[in-house]
Amino acid sequence: MRSRSLLVLALAVALSAACAPSSRVGPRTLARAAPALGTAAAAGAAWTYEVIASERGETLAVEATFPPGTGTELTVSDGAEAYVQDVVLIQGARRTPIPESRRSWTAPGCASGCVVTYRYDLAAAANARSDRSVAQMHGEAIQAPPSSWLLRPAEAPMGIPFRFHVKSAPGEAFAAGVFPSEQGAPDTYEGRTDGGFDLPYAAFGKIRRIQLAGGHVEAVMFPGTFKREAIVIEWIERSARAVQAFYGHFPISRVLLLVQPTRGRRVGFGTTMGSSGAAIEVPVGEDVTVEALQDDWMLVHEMIHTALPDVTREHHWLEEGLATYAEPLARAHAQLVTPDQLWKDWILGMPKGEPAEGDEGLDRTHTWGRTYWGGALFCLEADVAIRERTGGKRSLVDALRAIVAQGGNISVSWPVERVLDVGDAATGVPVLRETYARMARQPGPVDLPQLWAKLGVRLERGTVIYNDAAPLASIRRAMTEPMKP
Repeated sequence: MRSRSLLVLALAVALSAACAPSSRVGPRTLARAAPALGTAAAAGAAWTYEVIASERGETLAVEATFPPGTGTELTVSDGAEAYVQDVVLIQGARRTPIPESRRSWTAPGCASGCVVTYRYDLAAAANARSDRSVAQMHGEAIQAPPSSWLLRPAEAPMGIPFRFHVKSAPGEAFAAGVFPSEQGAPDTYEGRTDGGFDLPYAAFGKIRRIQLAGGHVEAVMFPGTFKREAIVIEWIERSARAVQAFYGHFPISRVLLLVQPTRGRRVGFGTTMGSSGAAIEVPVGEDVTVEALQDDWMLVHEMIHTALPDVTREHHWLEEGLATYAEPLARAHAQLVTPDQLWKDWILGMPKGEPAEGDEGLDRTHTWGRTYWGGALFCLEADVAIRERTGGKRSLVDALRAIVAQGGNISVSWPVERVLDVGDAATGVPVLRETYARMARQPGPVDLPQLWAKLGVRLERGTVIYNDAAPLASIRRAMTEPMKP
């Protein structure tokens, strides 16, 4: 699931040098694409933060420096305001306390540039909220996106650069989904404002990093004990390699993976956040088995989220639908799931995405079925049409790879029109635009029985039966074949 926001054991999981997502964003560069920068950004000035964390990150002491042209109303993420304390405006030798007023702090002096200091009670936020968009306590570890504890202007133009440096308590460390500084400064992260400032997950505590092969997935485990840690590491790398093969290279330069040990033997539901970086959170049972990890689809689903730019909420179906559709394809290409299982799941699942009475199209009807399976149905329709109209020379995968190649990943925001246009340009046929026009603002049902018949696939008493004499049988076979480099 793509989210719209440590005493820890960490491991950096990587891929081969051939990999080169995110999540969303290629590495979305350092920030989301910004058509126009504010005065401060145009001058190259950034919001900068020095953060000193107490043990386990329970309390953060922050000094924020804002350049001239900064807005005067400061705030943090919704729900995080109650944990900001002792806000002080510093101008030269003058220190002026700033009281809270309606969940924000007004500092007129920031219009000409200022320094603001404050404390953030992260432990109180985690214990009181237990909300992944604000803060969560995991044993002795704390998880919280930087947007919940970085005080900043309530309104800022797109593209303002920001940078924060975190000094952890002795023997502990900090991990963030925001991209590390391009200059390579230790424990320093940077990006650009994108309107919402919903930054990806971060965590405080003692971490251990294990470099396996490259640097695309940095995995951090919260406190807990896996009976067989090695199989968890293998699962992470196996999932990442499946996504890498599907896109030709890993779709984002770096993604932070937070692994939360829980009770049980299976993998739970994960969430993914982007914006100036990418991070995935996933709970995994401490008694998880090899079989459960081999059958898992969730981590591949979340990693595929990193390979599409952030779009507006009305197009959330595209984010979830693409991950629902591409995940089994990527796993089939990597021989992690059989074609029989893929077609069985699609024959049973795709009808859940069909419009019901009163449906107004994917952009306007946001039920669970339409968001996940309706979006997958859009992808299926488009994929088959692209293959049919190009004589099998192009597919939806070509469109997806082109989007990533142009920097479209979860770390940046694109209008949906750009996503469609880049994809169509890569295939040479306007299928994405046409399919969107048919399904986005009107019901746009799909005749699935007819489609299955043309592809030559049906389900009888739980068994998949193929008809290789069907008109689109060659397309059906090609869809599950290993990807070409």
